Amino acid sequence: MLYFSRMRWKIDGMSFDDLWKLEGKEAKAAVDSITQGIVSHLYKPCAEQYVISIGGARTVEEFDEYAMGILPMREHLIFEQVLPLEEGFTIDVFPYLKARTAEMADRPRLLHYVEMHWDPRARSLDSRWAEIVATLQGAEAPKVLGLYRLAGRQGALAIVDIETAAELNRFAALDCLAGAEVTQVEALRDYLGFAEDVWRGYRFD
Repeated sequence: MLYFSRMRWKIDGMSFDDLWKLEGKEAKAAVDSITQGIVSHLYKPCAEQYVISIGGARTVEEFDEYAMGILPMREHLIFEQVLPLEEGFTIDVFPYLKARTAEMADRPRLLHYVEMHWDPRARSLDSRWAEIVATLQGAEAPKVLGLYRLAGRQGALAIVDIETAAELNRFAALDCLAGAEVTQVEALRDYLGFAEDVWRGYRFD
């Protein structure tokens, strides 16, 4: 089963220096989960004090044990959302992001989380889901890194890589997304780049 998670830091007066020391351990565990294929998407929303992820677990018990007993920051993380997902598609995300990092100086781009919802009474997503998956999987601009349906709901989320805000508007206006309301958009940092900043204590001098 795939799950989307939103994990907020519970700082409680902790200094940022102390936070980065603790988050540094969490970042190592996160990178390990990426290399093991447990997590397929991991991002830090820009200027926010939380992390979002998409990953798999065989059982809810396994997920709960991981969140409550294994994560290095378990005492300082609040899972604000844990949503079951149906996968539309996912590219090979982390090799893509690695190549993207090397291109950023010449071709800067912006990762975004986009959440969409359809009228639950009309249930139009049921009949259009296959078309949406095929269209977005084949799109080159904006590049869609992953598309997921919110299980049991008339909603979906996508991770998109854009060059300008206008591309977000074009994305939202695609014919296959007719009837969808974009309810949330967040700018994202690739977690691996964020981890490098954490390990240096967010010091750049």
